[in-house]
Amino acid sequence: MGRIPFIPKAWKALSIPAGLLVVVPFVVANDYFLVLFNIMALNAMVVLGLNLLIGCAGQISLGHAAFFGLGAYTSAILTTQWGWPLWAGLAAALAVTAFFGVCLAVPTLRLEGHYLVMATLGFNIIVSICLNQMEPLTGGPSGLAGIPALHVGPIAVDSDRRFFVFVWLIFFLLFALILNLEDSRIGRALKTIHDRELTARTLGVPTHRYKVQVFTLSAMLAGLAGFCYAHYMTFISPSTFDIFYSVQIVTMVVVGGSGSLWGGLAGAVFLTSLREVLHAMEDFQVLLYGLLLTLCLMFFPHGLVPALVGFLKKTMIPWAARQPSKDRRESRAPRLQASYGGRPVPLEKRPHRASEGEKVLEVEDLSVSFGGLQALTRVSFSLTPGEIVAVIGPNGAGKTTVLNAISGLIRPTAGRVTVRGVDISRRAAHETAAAGVGRTFQAVQVFPHLTVAENILVGLHLRAQSGFLGAMVHCPGERAEEARLVRHAMDLLDDTPLAPKAHEPAGLLSLYEQKLLEILRALATQPAVLLLDEPVGGCTPNESRTLMDWIAAHRRAGMGMVLVEHDMNVVMAYADRVVVLHHGRVIAQGPPAVIQKDPRVIEAYLGTKRRSFVRRQHEEDPNP
Repeated sequence: MGRIPFIPKAWKALSIPAGLLVVVPFVVANDYFLVLFNIMALNAMVVLGLNLLIGCAGQISLGHAAFFGLGAYTSAILTTQWGWPLWAGLAAALAVTAFFGVCLAVPTLRLEGHYLVMATLGFNIIVSICLNQMEPLTGGPSGLAGIPALHVGPIAVDSDRRFFVFVWLIFFLLFALILNLEDSRIGRALKTIHDRELTARTLGVPTHRYKVQVFTLSAMLAGLAGFCYAHYMTFISPSTFDIFYSVQIVTMVVVGGSGSLWGGLAGAVFLTSLREVLHAMEDFQVLLYGLLLTLCLMFFPHGLVPALVGFLKKTMIPWAARQPSKDRRESRAPRLQASYGGRPVPLEKRPHRASEGEKVLEVEDLSVSFGGLQALTRVSFSLTPGEIVAVIGPNGAGKTTVLNAISGLIRPTAGRVTVRGVDISRRAAHETAAAGVGRTFQAVQVFPHLTVAENILVGLHLRAQSGFLGAMVHCPGERAEEARLVRHAMDLLDDTPLAPKAHEPAGLLSLYEQKLLEILRALATQPAVLLLDEPVGGCTPNESRTLMDWIAAHRRAGMGMVLVEHDMNVVMAYADRVVVLHHGRVIAQGPPAVIQKDPRVIEAYLGTKRRSFVRRQHEEDPNP
């Protein structure tokens, strides 16, 4: 039976804190404690958005106090000075925070490093100055009073007790929506951006667009909290929304557990309560507050909730169950060879079949330069369906640069790259993946914090269409789409050594298994062209043969492969044609038997490699 739309998978865990909070209004007689719980909810709402931004998209913001303030002041000004109704004030608060969120995110999120931190910090300072200086509109340092209280239809939310019910209901509704977002194709994509953004782009994830959308959503959550705060307090002043509040919100995320929604909730509850507990020690409040935070970060660097979860796992799971089994330690190469190596690829798994004679890839006069360094100069070759073309050359010859240019990770200076006749030379990496280019990397690039099955599901990202709203609501169409992706992922894993480990973190796999997973994930994109960057690097000879046999078996699906590999035994055994690069130029190309006898290739690259290869062939078969 499928899940009910909107209800998150973790609804049982969510019902525990919700159930505890239901009884609070009935057992707490002192309104002071209700105010404290209400402030907790508002903080938790802001933290929820920031934690989504930090934990999933890997972006840090020091400007959420500004969005909090913009939401509060926008609604307060419109409802007090212009006489707008509350619903219009809410809509305007969300629109204003979304607008400024997009304006900040679009230019800064294209850059790497801490540009977003600096941009949001500066934005927070500018907003604080404007709120203080625009006195006719905002009331200046004296603040803005006379803000109307909340009401929901005919019900006025004009008491601490009523606001408690209102704000915590809103928070848990939002919490459920964000839990749903995490448990979706969008949520997996956001996690990959946090782990390995470059790899995510090659799998079809539009990383910049998703980061902008997450930042905007995070800003809107802060704006919603600001709206609630303004109409709860009925008075606001600029001092509430300064940079120190932004730092406090970031601290709540870090102390609770960055990337953990439950950790964010715990951090908001803990630090909001801590300030009140220490309030009685007025002379030592700042000292004790700083000391406790320092101790938390020293002894629980990943946050309180992840530390608690790790402790429970260590104490509750038997020691023997956590030991690696013999099967886990042993290589599964023979099983892969026996069960899948010569097996036909099912029709429903086959990628686009090129017509007879069609070239699935054409590289024409490809040139790439980095400043004054010319990495590639007029490189040309083509690829037909079912063909494996090896690109070889000494270190620094430009082999990986060719793959990066084809896959859209770098933009060529000149030349064209076409896939199935479509020019992809100027397309971004995620658009190139959608056009039919899949790839692996020289240093294996699995997502270690995702399970094996989730890694495959990321490779299937392009095979679904649901967006943020559908993922958050878990509508029936999105659920059906997710079920289809899961079935496809498990089919791909079937009869491979990874099938029994489908729900284990990919970081626990051996190197051989990670390479197999990376290739499976690339195949999940259903590419017309598969780029393999040293797929057997670091593997044993037995593992190399098994893996290459399995890779070669996929040629029958009509897909072309470009292989970059230093192991000449692999190149000569599996490549149909070889392209040799030297100093970024093609010096020879042709069948392996011709290439290994070419004097230019021997001088530039093969040399002892060829002699070693010939000697090994003679040892294996002295009478050819």
